[in-house]
Amino acid sequence: MPSGLFPNMSFVAELSGKSCLVIGAGVTGRAVHEALLKFGAISKIFDEKVTEKSDVINVLPKGIELAVVSPGWKMDHPVILELKNSGVKIIGEIDFAWQVKQVLAPNQKWIALTGTNGKTSCAYWTAEIQNLLGKKTGVIGTLGFGYKKLKSHTYTTPDAISNHRILRQFKNQKIKSAVMEVSSHALSQGRVNGILFDIAVFTNLSRDHLDYHLNFRNYFNEKKKLFEFPSLKVAVINIDDSYGKKLKNFLVKNKTKVLSYGIKSGDIKATHIEYSNSSTRFQIAYKKETYKVEAPVVGEFNVYNLLAVITSLIASGNSIKKIVKQISYISQVPGRMERLRSKNTPNIFIDYAHTPDALKKVLQTLKNQTDGNLICVFGCGGDRDAGKRKDMAEIASNLADINFITSDNPRNESPGKIIKEISKHMKGSYRIEFDRHKAIEKAIMNAKKDDVVLIAGKGHETYQEIKGIKHPFSDQTCARKALKVYKAS
Repeated sequence: MPSGLFPNMSFVAELSGKSCLVIGAGVTGRAVHEALLKFGAISKIFDEKVTEKSDVINVLPKGIELAVVSPGWKMDHPVILELKNSGVKIIGEIDFAWQVKQVLAPNQKWIALTGTNGKTSCAYWTAEIQNLLGKKTGVIGTLGFGYKKLKSHTYTTPDAISNHRILRQFKNQKIKSAVMEVSSHALSQGRVNGILFDIAVFTNLSRDHLDYHLNFRNYFNEKKKLFEFPSLKVAVINIDDSYGKKLKNFLVKNKTKVLSYGIKSGDIKATHIEYSNSSTRFQIAYKKETYKVEAPVVGEFNVYNLLAVITSLIASGNSIKKIVKQISYISQVPGRMERLRSKNTPNIFIDYAHTPDALKKVLQTLKNQTDGNLICVFGCGGDRDAGKRKDMAEIASNLADINFITSDNPRNESPGKIIKEISKHMKGSYRIEFDRHKAIEKAIMNAKKDDVVLIAGKGHETYQEIKGIKHPFSDQTCARKALKVYKAS
């Protein structure tokens, strides 16, 4: 519970006519300012840096009754100390949001997921199962935001004002729960400040975004911020991940309640796992009881994803018996091991795998289920961590029988430069095809019926970004066109 505050049911009502000051003119500060105005308060924004055209003040006004402080401000700042000495009530931004949530949406459960891989699948299935259980749940993430039918947006985690606007829409739609993917960029940039997460989930940590975070220590520390939110009631942790173990130790020391999951160990553990090329069966061990699970997904990584989903749903108060019954009904997540196949054609899988760890896990899964050759179509994004290119080249060389190196989203980088950096680390059989459409077509047309083709990197995306321009492009559309020709031949 934030800062020792208890829910005050009259908190929102008492804001009407109250003279308030928001300390900090960032995006979350402005979101608080807008909320105060909606509740009938007389609100002003204070910051030390102002311009002539700004609506922000840098001189403390008189008569302030309540000050809401943004997280970037230290409580021993002279301005805040002056307000304290004047008898002004001071609360933090998160405290404010928590009080508002308790009054306006006391029964809403907000679940946040972070980690390098698996966020999208976990968010999608968590929301889907809760909806199947009769708990109206919205989702915010890579695939979009909304209830069941998602609207697209630019980033995995939208900006702070957009997030609060979406959550307000959810409340108006009587949505009881929200599931959000929270990226490391979002945590670094304060995009989820002021959101009162009840449950936070950590899936894993592997190489990604090091162009932004510079090293793993910084990357992990940004992820860890999610688990320091004072509103947090339960942390759900993949205990088989080395960084998950590190995070759990940190949380236990801080007396945060932790529910762990894993295959090797965990409070909730998967055992007796059986894989096929279309489904996975396993048992859940939880509190000395076992529960059978059958899911229309493939791969060990999806077992971990389902464990994260099951554990977060238990943490939010759902019955495990009811949860496991619904797992067999979960849908295919767009661009996440999405299977395309016609009669008498190779199996085609489309996956968003754009990190070394994700590519390795997907290829390992398909390798074990392939009677013929495993063919991989992949590239690397431009203007992103260039160190991944060597790693992904080596993984593809070691696990795939035949590789097609092509463009992903080159963005403002030269496609030729990216492909050259990948190819110099390649071994075995590989071909270079700059045009992604042609690469997909050639990979499928050259495959035999018992081969498997993985098209990796773009997943659900409906564009290809070249020289800063987004062109309409879909891996699924390209693959389906090739399969039609393959079938006809």
